[in-house]
This record gives sequence, structure tokens and C-alpha cells, in this order.
Amino acid sequence: MPDRPGPDGHASSAMPDRSGSSGQPDAACDARDDLGELTWIPRDARLAALIDLGEPNIGEAAGQLARAVAGAPGLPIVAALGLGQLDVQLDILRKQLGAAGLAPRQLLLVHEPGGAVLWVLRARCDLAVLQAALARAWGLRSRNTASGPVAEAGLGAAFPYDAVFLADDRLALVPAGHAGRLRRWLEAPADPTLTGGRRTDGPGELLADLSAPIRVVLAGRGLLAGDAAASPRTLEAWPDRVSLAPP
Repeated sequence: MPDRPGPDGHASSAMPDRSGSSGQPDAACDARDDLGELTWIPRDARLAALIDLGEPNIGEAAGQLARAVAGAPGLPIVAALGLGQLDVQLDILRKQLGAAGLAPRQLLLVHEPGGAVLWVLRARCDLAVLQAALARAWGLRSRNTASGPVAEAGLGAAFPYDAVFLADDRLALVPAGHAGRLRRWLEAPADPTLTGGRRTDGPGELLADLSAPIRVVLAGRGLLAGDAAASPRTLEAWPDRVSLAPP
């Protein structure tokens, strides 16, 4: 069956063979890493949420966050809806990751300006091994593009994401059919934001300054993509409390 063109319009090409003599990768992908430094997160992200899956009571922290955003005035509507369902999303995603043998220490939830919702993790293992794991668990088909390797869901597939293999062993799960566009957004050169002639911190720097099991940086206060807040808001959620700044 011929390879189908991807969302970026490039034709498929064969992936390099890193398998053994049997033609199959000969090791399991055991990905239990954190995400490392976060300065690569695009500065125009509408939401960036870092989730520590190593926290034993992460479900309780997500529940605290859901209750807090339900009653917090002035939050972006789409972000509030997403954070209000974070516990359910985490439960589903962790089961899907487990089926592929992935149990990352951290997950990053990102909303891009156009409304797409992405999940990012780190999987430091052989690319061919990882691609084989995603094929077995999720039915994704890997191919090379001019900008890098991706793994795509077939037409009518139940799995809702494509996988984008990024630098520093990061793996992004993006809405199916949008791998090319969202790779370009994630890998675009950083454009430092200046306020009063001074460089301001992006989402990655702001997240690094927080310490809770769930750390969130929000930009914008409404529905419109151009409705950006002058200063991002941060949320931190623990199993027993939530902090929102500025209130």
C-alpha cells in the first residue's frame, strides 16, 4: 500500500533500519524521563501545564485544580474548560501511554494559538524501538518528512493523535492530520518578548519558577486568539490546595 501524503504535503520515505536481523527492534522502550529544561515552549502558547506524574496523589491535585478554575473569574474559557477536565484527560492518556510501554515522569499540556491541544513527553530510547511501540499500541504509521520523522494515525483510526518526534528526545502528541503545522510551531526559533525594552520570561521560564505537582501558565482572558493578557497568570495545584497569581 503506498504511503499517503502527510499534512505538510511531503511524500513518505523509508525510515532507517535500526532493527536486528529479524527486522524488528530488539528492545522495549522504557521511557520514564522528565522533560528537562522548558525554554523551548513557544512564547505564544495560550496555556502550558507541567504535570508531575511521579506525585502519588496527582489525581487529587487535578481535582483541586478543576474545582478552583470552576470558580475563578477572568480565566480564558477554553483553558478553564480544559483544566476542569484534566483529571479525566490524565486518566485516559496514562492508560494509552501505558499500552505503549511509556510511563513518563512528566507530561506537558500545551494549547497553541489556533486552538490545538498538544501533549509532550520525553522518551529517551532508540527511535525505531519507539516507533514500533507506537505502531503496536496505537496503530500509528511512521514516515520521514523533510522536517523530521512523524507517526500518523490512519484514516478512520480510533487514536486521535499523530506523534511528532522532536529534538532532545521529546515526543509530541498532536491532533491527527496536523503534525506538519504543529511541528513548525513547536520548532520555530524563539522570539523574545520585550516589555519596556526588557526581555520578559516565556512559559518555560515561568513554569521553572513554580514548584507544585501541577504548574500552569495562562495567557489571554477570553475566547479570541488575539485576546492576550498583559501579564500571564500562573496556577499551582497540590493535592490539598491551589494557588492562582495574580488573583
